[in-house]
Amino acid sequence: MIMIEKRIAELFSIQYEKRLLIFDTGRFSAVFDYTRLLIAQNFEVILYEDIEAFRLKYEQEIRNSDNKYAVIVYSDIYVPYDIRKKFFEVEISLRSIFPKLHEDTVRRYVKDIDLISFAYEELYSSCDTREETEDFISGTVFSKENVKAYCEVMIKILLPSGDKYDITSFGWIEIARKKALIDYYAAKANIPIDTGFVNEEFEKFIFDGYQRLSGESNKPAPKILPKVIDFIAHGKVALIVLDGMSLFDFEVISRCLEGIEYEYHCSYALIPTTTAISRQGLLSGKYPRELESPFALSQEEKNFIKAAENAGYSKAQCLYAMGYNPAISHFTKFAAVIINDIDNMVHGQKQGRLGMYNDVLLWAKNGKLQALIKDLYSQGFNVYVTSDHGNTPCVGTGTIRNAGVEVETKSRRMLVLKDFAEIKDSLADKVVMYPGYYLDKNYKYYVCKPGVSFDNKNEEVMTHGGITIDEVIVPFIKVKAVI
Repeated sequence: MIMIEKRIAELFSIQYEKRLLIFDTGRFSAVFDYTRLLIAQNFEVILYEDIEAFRLKYEQEIRNSDNKYAVIVYSDIYVPYDIRKKFFEVEISLRSIFPKLHEDTVRRYVKDIDLISFAYEELYSSCDTREETEDFISGTVFSKENVKAYCEVMIKILLPSGDKYDITSFGWIEIARKKALIDYYAAKANIPIDTGFVNEEFEKFIFDGYQRLSGESNKPAPKILPKVIDFIAHGKVALIVLDGMSLFDFEVISRCLEGIEYEYHCSYALIPTTTAISRQGLLSGKYPRELESPFALSQEEKNFIKAAENAGYSKAQCLYAMGYNPAISHFTKFAAVIINDIDNMVHGQKQGRLGMYNDVLLWAKNGKLQALIKDLYSQGFNVYVTSDHGNTPCVGTGTIRNAGVEVETKSRRMLVLKDFAEIKDSLADKVVMYPGYYLDKNYKYYVCKPGVSFDNKNEEVMTHGGITIDEVIVPFIKVKAVI
């Protein structure tokens, strides 16, 4: 989100002010996490919650300091006048950000706040009634012209300038989220936008930095899927796994999660990005090289139960289930619920991302996922939603038979060769050899290049198994509240 950052930076006078007193009584921070913008501008962010505690900090650290401070007030708590005089005061809300628009109407479209901000640049007259704002959003914000212009601007800044090798694992997550948003708007408006150029640089990260993810810690979310179990295994937990859900798919789904507040983070899937390898790693808490049968799902439930037991749960407290009606009992304390709908859409898809947009939107509107989340939350579970891998559009280059270990029949983006088998010369220009990070070194692993799969020649498909950013970086959602 770039356009909204610019508008907030102007509101805060970030370029000129060193001490900000931000009144956010309407919790605009839930709409957009502006604290990250402040931290990036070297502000120390302080939550104003206790008058005496802040007075002490102010007198001891802030009063005579040249450092930057941003103090955020979320409630109507009293702030002493002498302190207020020393800060630049600003109120942040949808109203202060978009004074020409109807606040409650804009609130219905907060997921699209950056696109709204982009169109708002050209809004010269007031549209502050409900009807006028609705007309502006439907007729201008979501118009093909505005979406195309927005996507073209975003594509230019999708990758940072300079040395791409300096992009961290977190930096790639930010890029993946922006790319997914661009792809979402392009599909929604049915306009041709190509973001695939990102994969060339991302592949370099996979070969250079991916192997270090298992050693990296991350406070808001597990960095790689085998860390999920340890990350969430506290108290009463439910993990919903939407098989095959990409960040693009979540952009569609998120527009339908009314009444569900959540934190949106991401994790890295296991490569090759197949269900057998990555979902099993997710639910077992182990890397493929540690599993007896990493290429098959036959032991998935057993491995999940064992992982939960290692985390302190009894077997009777664990539930592995599929579908929207898991057999939750009063004994259940750790539930893993698998939903296969999105993966089924992926492998039956004939219309690329446009088809995925329409199919996922229709599915999300049926309310089954929302009902499952709300039901689990109402039963006292800490609810998390994630995916084992994403998906990507490809064009078939021809099917192959008996070329290696059959890992997954639906995914045709990778090959696993055993013993001393060599890949055929005819396939060499279609694949790259993957070093096998976290995998059994007794096999050789090949993944298709971006946009290529071993499907029927010239057939357009959605699939997975490779190392594109759409397949590897997946959503990790923590449900905060149900309204």
